[in-house]
Amino acid sequence: MSSSQPVGPNALADAVRDELVAAGLPVLPWEPSEVRGTGVSILADADDPEVWIGWVESEAMRNAAITALQAGAYRPGGSEVHPALRHSSTVTSAMLAAIAEILVAVGFHVETDADDMRPSELLVRGRQPGPSWRDPAVPPLAGSSGYGPGVRVRLIEGDYAGAVTTVMSARWHNRRTVGPPDLYRVEHPRGTGQLDVPATAVTLAQEES
Repeated sequence: MSSSQPVGPNALADAVRDELVAAGLPVLPWEPSEVRGTGVSILADADDPEVWIGWVESEAMRNAAITALQAGAYRPGGSEVHPALRHSSTVTSAMLAAIAEILVAVGFHVETDADDMRPSELLVRGRQPGPSWRDPAVPPLAGSSGYGPGVRVRLIEGDYAGAVTTVMSARWHNRRTVGPPDLYRVEHPRGTGQLDVPATAVTLAQEES
């Protein structure tokens, strides 16, 4: 890991950060600073396996909301609220909801109302093991709808059984390209042109570990 991405305070925090960065969200540095920027704030302690997540809004939005709040630009009970206060709340709620949905989708246990003293934060308590979007595509699912051009496959039938080659194109007898193809055109295993083989004669050539 590079110096610009230091190791977090615990393994769960590292995993949370990795997933949110992979999702394209701006994640703030581990160490707080005077200039925080806008993005996801991840708070954790090396002695505590739990992780707190918040959303840091932009400086412009934050300043507008603070100004409206200081001016008392809202009526008790929420009947009338200055747009800056309303929008700040809307953005924070929307971002936290999106973050929670992303993390739950990859197996994290997320609580949205874990502490009344931290109403605008999410609590992550752990992660369940399970399939990951990082897992390689392998049989039996890989190939269910057909292999695309450029995919490396292994021939399992015919004169060249065992040979590894590359898919060039696929063909469907019904001409509707619905479901798996009937035939693949692949590079000839001997490097002498092309070879047409039944779809049942190929399987994904998995990379050697």
